[in-house]
Amino acid sequence: MTFGEGACQARAGSLPRALTTFRSLAFSLAQFADRSNNTAALDHYRNHPADALRELGLMG
Repeated sequence: MTFGEGACQARAGSLPRALTTFRSLAFSLAQFADRSNNTAALDHYRNHPADALRELGLMG
């Protein structure tokens, strides 16, 4: 429950699917960056989103 999924109130429309997609993207990015600890990697990207964009090649 890294993202606090249990407390999420999103249950209607396309929002639950979008949140799942973003969660999967975050885990994939952690694996792509070859981080051994997913939770630590996700904490880092949450606090430094520009690093995630840079690793995806979306930012210079």
